[in-house]
Amino acid sequence: MKHTKKVEALRRNLPESEEIECKACSRKFYDDFNLVCLGALDLCLLCANRKLDKQTIESAYDVK
Repeated sequence: MKHTKKVEALRRNLPESEEIECKACSRKFYDDFNLVCLGALDLCLLCANRKLDKQTIESAYDVK
């Protein structure tokens, strides 16, 4: 019950434009770490950890 109230309060305070949806799992994220991952890989952190390994990320996205 407390969690749902906290989520509702966060949704009221955060503008909807800052939420970005992951193309793989269709979840919406607004925290900084997921936004960076979504911007770089088009995947949220959870999907990136499940689907990609470090060598794939370095070779495909030129990340060092």
